[in-house]
Amino acid sequence: LKAALTAAPLEVFAMPGDDPDGPGPAESRLTMPLELFRKHGAVAAVNANAFDGLPGDKAAPYEWFEGRAVDIHGSVVSGGAVVSPLEKGRASFWLDAVQKPHIGTPESLNSATEAVADWFSLLLTDGRILPDAADRAVHPRTALGFDDTRTWLLFVVVDGRQPGFSEGVSLFELARIFESQGCSQAINLDGGGSSVMLVREPGQDVRTMNSPSGKAHRPIPVMLGVRSAP
Repeated sequence: LKAALTAAPLEVFAMPGDDPDGPGPAESRLTMPLELFRKHGAVAAVNANAFDGLPGDKAAPYEWFEGRAVDIHGSVVSGGAVVSPLEKGRASFWLDAVQKPHIGTPESLNSATEAVADWFSLLLTDGRILPDAADRAVHPRTALGFDDTRTWLLFVVVDGRQPGFSEGVSLFELARIFESQGCSQAINLDGGGSSVMLVREPGQDVRTMNSPSGKAHRPIPVMLGVRSAP
């Protein structure tokens, strides 16, 4: 999915779920992607940050159910408000006040109007592929990137863990996809069973553009989307 940052009617924005405890340790509730999509008025969106349960949570570590309070990994900024802070070891994707995209490790989130964070992997920096070609672990993936002009974003979701349909891609292969599409900067987001891309075309219902590995949507804490600008 390609989104033009210079198109006046469009804006790219983070779409977090509700914070269940205000200043408490939880930063979002796991929410079904379709609910996040409709709540935030998106026309297209993909899953973004990884997440984890809270200390002392009695639920099983990987029991991801709708409404579960979670800690979001890495930065999330929505409408200039910091939902989740910077986290050591994680890079961020963020937009500044003029919708210029950035990928890297900002000193602070003060200049970010929208932001999400990676799943421990930058894919491209200044056109250079970063993942090791020898790493052949394939999984479903979600990622985004942009070109040297910084006038458009490319959102990519690759299906996986479905023998006979799609095995997935390695991080090196994912970087090659962005390279082939003219991107010079790219970042890997959360993947696996969370990978999903939703699109609502004019006059149509929301469509799931990929085939989630679990055969159904997984509740998630935040998406990155595109909507009609006010």
